[in-house]
Amino acid sequence: MTTRLESKAFPQGGFYIMRHDDLYMIIDCVTADPKSPSGHKHNSRLSFKLFAGDKSFIIDPGTYIYTADKEMRNLFRSTRYHNTVVVDGEEQNRFAEDELFATNLDAVVTVNRWLVTENYDLLDAEHNGYSRLNVVHRRQIYFNKEEQYWVIKDMLTGEGGDKHKFELYFHFAPMALKNVKDELVIETGNKTGANIAIAPLEIDGLKLAIEKGWVSYSYGTKVEAPIVKYSKTAEVPTEFVTCIATGRVPLVEEIGMITKSSKEAFWK
Repeated sequence: MTTRLESKAFPQGGFYIMRHDDLYMIIDCVTADPKSPSGHKHNSRLSFKLFAGDKSFIIDPGTYIYTADKEMRNLFRSTRYHNTVVVDGEEQNRFAEDELFATNLDAVVTVNRWLVTENYDLLDAEHNGYSRLNVVHRRQIYFNKEEQYWVIKDMLTGEGGDKHKFELYFHFAPMALKNVKDELVIETGNKTGANIAIAPLEIDGLKLAIEKGWVSYSYGTKVEAPIVKYSKTAEVPTEFVTCIATGRVPLVEEIGMITKSSKEAFWK
């Protein structure tokens, strides 16, 4: 008898898994524990990995190298090399470029809510790694199991009227990407098996860039892979709202109706 794998939280380890059949997302909510092992400390708070159908799409780029190449070591452990938000080009947890196995414990993660239902899942978490910039990053992820899509709402809040540069990264496994419908929607172009689409739902002031990046599947090796970066300059509060769909991209109105009809309100 085969056991069906479902969504599950591992709060002590700091990982939350949204799963339904062959769709799953793993979200990093690792706590800032000074007693935890320091060797692999990467700036991956509120980052995630996504698998759909028959392949990994959005991934952690890996480690690649340690002391043999200081610049690449620091790149692969940086915030911008994870699927999360970078503020003003700064790190979630600061590190010295010559201290290759240590970081500050700036980013304390708080999980506000974790909800698993038959039809949808919800994770609401935040970290304060940008408090020195007077910014807090809060991420809400809604997984619609029936329609097979995720909505990710990144809220950047804080004090003061200063403008900040916000960059939202998605690191893809090696595969082709293409623009569809308009300049901001991205689809994967796999000739066989599953494909996904990324569609921003809040587009004011939003810019898109597809950059060349690297993925390391084993130590000392790397292969080229695309990075999708959405960016904007704005005062806080501001937000990114992004839909990741495994099939048809739902309309904004459809998403609003579905989330509104859920037993628990999503947009809080």
